[in-house]
Amino acid sequence: MGHNWSMTVLFRCRIEKPLLDKANKVTDHLGTSTAEMVRIFVAQIARTGKVPLKLQAQSDDPLDVERRNRMLRDFDDSEGW
Repeated sequence: MGHNWSMTVLFRCRIEKPLLDKANKVTDHLGTSTAEMVRIFVAQIARTGKVPLKLQAQSDDPLDVERRNRMLRDFDDSEGW
């Protein structure tokens, strides 16, 4: 028996404009949208219980944890939602 999804929610996240523009070009070429690809990505995580990517830090691009944390704090406007 399949899932009966009775409701949808609006999922918001911040993405840098140049990154989104590049993703939009790729998904347009594939005949779909970036939003649809995000829905597929989330559905795959839910279905399999795994992230459908190989995640690893690249040795030539070290992770600057403090910079990342500052950016995440700057993006967090959840109190305004």
